[in-house]
Amino acid sequence: MISRVFLALAIATTCAGCKVVEGTAKVGKFAIKTTGKVAAGSVRTASGVFDGGGGGSGSLTKYQRGDRNHSYSIRGRRYHTMTFDQARGFEERGVASWYGREGGPSTSSGERYRPSAMTAAHKTLPLGSKVRVTNLRNGRSVTVRINDRGPFVRGRVIDCSRAAADRLDFKSRGVTDVHIKYLGRS
Repeated sequence: MISRVFLALAIATTCAGCKVVEGTAKVGKFAIKTTGKVAAGSVRTASGVFDGGGGGSGSLTKYQRGDRNHSYSIRGRRYHTMTFDQARGFEERGVASWYGREGGPSTSSGERYRPSAMTAAHKTLPLGSKVRVTNLRNGRSVTVRINDRGPFVRGRVIDCSRAAADRLDFKSRGVTDVHIKYLGRS
């Protein structure tokens, strides 16, 4: 019932002066409250993702790619995602982890999670961002595309796919110290 009401509200707000809309979405195993500006032509799906159709990396809507400000709450903490302009020059050091649920649920971008893809989850970088992740323990680097939100574990800054963790050579350890640098849109 709520999702139908929300869908109608989202469709009604596709005017030129976008409106703020609230709802609930699922990120991994967490239910989150979302607030964001709805871009013209965007539609809220039952899974809580704005989707222009298709769901693959080539069909991300402007909203999914981070062209609109978006905020969400998990466990009482509010996160504000960056736009691509705000992400320019972004660099971060911290702990990386990896996740590898086989054929798991959809990512925050609406894509199905693929452990073999060079992707990652970040709490605030725009979906569709390319970032270089460098393992500070061994100097290895990979370029990944941000297509999910997380990690929501204190002290961690990025969750890499299994393939990215393999290339960075930290899969067996589970976590490693990394440097992240924003490279642009994917």
